Amino acid sequence: MVVEAENRALPRRLSELLLAALQEFIDTAAPVGSQQIASRYRLGLRAAMVRNLMAELEEAGYLYQPHVSAGRMPTEKAFRYYVDRLIPESRVNFHDRTQIELHCSTMRRNLDQTMRETSRLLAELSGQAAVVMAPRVQASVLKRVSLVSLGECRILALFVTAAGMIHSQVVETDADADQASLNWMAEQLSGWLCNRTIEQAREWIDDQIRELAPGSDTSIRRVLSLGQALTRARIEANFYVDGSLNALSQPEFADRQRFSVLLRALNDSSALMELLECSLSRSGPIVSIGSENRDARFTDMSVVAAAYPSSSSPLGSLAVVGPVRMDYGRVIPLVDYTAKALSRALQD
Repeated sequence: MVVEAENRALPRRLSELLLAALQEFIDTAAPVGSQQIASRYRLGLRAAMVRNLMAELEEAGYLYQPHVSAGRMPTEKAFRYYVDRLIPESRVNFHDRTQIELHCSTMRRNLDQTMRETSRLLAELSGQAAVVMAPRVQASVLKRVSLVSLGECRILALFVTAAGMIHSQVVETDADADQASLNWMAEQLSGWLCNRTIEQAREWIDDQIRELAPGSDTSIRRVLSLGQALTRARIEANFYVDGSLNALSQPEFADRQRFSVLLRALNDSSALMELLECSLSRSGPIVSIGSENRDARFTDMSVVAAAYPSSSSPLGSLAVVGPVRMDYGRVIPLVDYTAKALSRALQD
C-alpha cells in the first residue's frame, strides 16, 4: 500500500534538525542525543536548543524516546516526511550507475538468467534483500505459440515472447487432437496473435468469436475457442529474490524469529505480488514504510519499488526490501535507475 504525503512542511529549523536526526539514526541504528546532533551537524544550534527542538518534534509525533534516559528515535511519520521530500531530488551515484549500465550492456538473451543477475546486482548494491518480478506474460508481446499433445484431452501450450521469455501452461480440451492438428492450430494462433500482448490477444479473440456467423468453419471456431481458453487462464508471476541473508547484518534482525518471518515472506509469491503490484500502476519509484504494508510480516520493513515498462505498459517491477532504517537517499535512486535501465535493455 502506498500512502500519499500528508506531513506538512515543518519550519526550516525543525526540518533541518529532523533530517539530521534521521541521518544519524540511519547511520548508527541507535537513539540520537542532542549533544550528538549539536557536535556532528552544522546547524548553528547549541545542545540545549537542540534538546528543546527535539522535544517539539517528539510532541508532533516525529520522534520518540525508547527509554526515559535514552536519546530519541525517528517514528514512521518522520521517515515518511524524509522520503516525501527526498524522492524529487534523488540521483543515482556514479558507482551504482556504472555497475547497472555494465550489467545491462552485457545482459544475455536468456531472460531467466537476466532476472536472476538483476536481483543479485540490486541486492549487492543496496546491501538489502532485492526482489525482481519477471516480465508479466500478459503484458509481453507474443512472437509464437506452440502446442503439444499430452494425451487424455490435455494440451501443453508454450508462449514465446518477443523478449525471449517462454511461458508454459496446460489446458484441458473436450477431445484429444493429434499432433499434426495441434501444429496447424499453433500456426494459426501464431499468425493471429503475433505482435500482440496476451491481453490484446484475448480481446481480439473475443471479438472474432462474437462475429462468427452460424455454421462457420468448425476448425476455425475450434482454434479460436482454444485461443480463448489459453488467454483467459490465470498466469502466475515469477519472482527472483536475492540478498535475503543481508538482513542478518542489520541490528533489527538480531532476533532470529523476526529473520525467519522475513525469509518466509520473501518466499511467498502472493506476498511479493502484493508488495509490488502498486508500482505497476505508478510512474517512478514508490516507498511503503512499516505499517503502510498490508502484510503483517512486513510491518517492520520498508519497500522501495519501481516498475520497468515497455513502450505501452509495465512489464514487471523490482524492489529493495529492508528495515525502516534503510538508506533511502541511496536506495530510492538505485531502484529507479535499475528499473529504467532494465526497461531499455529488454527493448533493445
